[in-house]
Amino acid sequence: MDTHAASGSARARPLVWPWVLGAILLIGLLVLFPPVRVVRTPVAGSAPGEAAASFSATAFVETFWLKRLQPAARQAPELAPFLAAVRTDRRAAMAAFSQRGGLGGADRVFLRGSGRVVAVERNRVVVDVGGHPIALRTGPVFGNVVRDGCGLLEVNEVPGLAEFNEVSAAINRVVEERIQPEIRSVAKVGALLSFAGCAEVPEVLPGPPAPILLFVPVWAEAKP
Repeated sequence: MDTHAASGSARARPLVWPWVLGAILLIGLLVLFPPVRVVRTPVAGSAPGEAAASFSATAFVETFWLKRLQPAARQAPELAPFLAAVRTDRRAAMAAFSQRGGLGGADRVFLRGSGRVVAVERNRVVVDVGGHPIALRTGPVFGNVVRDGCGLLEVNEVPGLAEFNEVSAAINRVVEERIQPEIRSVAKVGALLSFAGCAEVPEVLPGPPAPILLFVPVWAEAKP
């Protein structure tokens, strides 16, 4: 065997182990000290997780309902001008009246109106507002029509999305427990009913005799 050739071949072979050792050290450093960390920003004045754990949707909605929603309901835009506008130019009517607070991109309105009750059905009361039939929901309330339709709430007011959904459910319960029983108790055909509420506006409005909109009422008052 040619010892000179063997030794020359050994000298020509690159040394691999220093590179392997360096790669192992680099990986270890990246594990211990990652270049990017995702950190959830805590609510001011609280440790991470404390705000969500201590959040009460019921208490939040009680304050919101009394101090923000009820005053706004009595000052909401009138329904009659919207009904006159939406039949002729939906785009212009929505630009003037729609609310896009909260989440989602559906067209919603927060309006007040008055009219005579023309029908009392199982889950709704139909009111004639200036010749236009409008329905008020008196059955179970689902979804986020009031939360997002009133234009008064944003998701950053609560710890997170889960809590924002809890707020919506709590608002719906207040509607079912406080507003709907009052409407059902006074809604008789021919009674004059004043109300305020939120509704989603479909792309294509239904034709008569179907109600144009279905409102989730947040305030109502009836007169004989």
